[in-house]
Amino acid sequence: MKFVKQFVPVLIGLGVVIAMNGGVARAAKPKDVCIVAPTGGGGFNTFVMKGVELLVPGGAVALQGIYFTTGSQRLAPLHGTAAMGSDGRIRIGFFVHSTAESLNDFTVAGVTDANYAGTVSFDNDGDFKPNGTLDMQQVDCSTIVIP
Repeated sequence: MKFVKQFVPVLIGLGVVIAMNGGVARAAKPKDVCIVAPTGGGGFNTFVMKGVELLVPGGAVALQGIYFTTGSQRLAPLHGTAAMGSDGRIRIGFFVHSTAESLNDFTVAGVTDANYAGTVSFDNDGDFKPNGTLDMQQVDCSTIVIP
């Protein structure tokens, strides 16, 4: 009986902690990640990754979403992967299927910071060699108007 009396405060404390956290442990909710990169003509390449899971060092998540430029307003699907190293930097690689409404598909690959910002390479001729770079900047998704 003495053991039960000592255990009651622990149970009450645990109950308070569970009640304060909504009753269950929760994983981070997936969120949309929006990245823009200047096109050079005053517009932006816009990448909207939908439902991106939280990345942790040593982890990888799927990237899927849409791409468009502010000039052409042609929507294209994208898919790929992001992986975080122990240094906290994110390695991204994805494919944009822009031939649905445009001239060529392309790939994007590179290393960004934890906010998906940084300079990455793109290959737009299919030879698996970089043709140029994009200066990626994360923006608030609520500011993006999807065509």
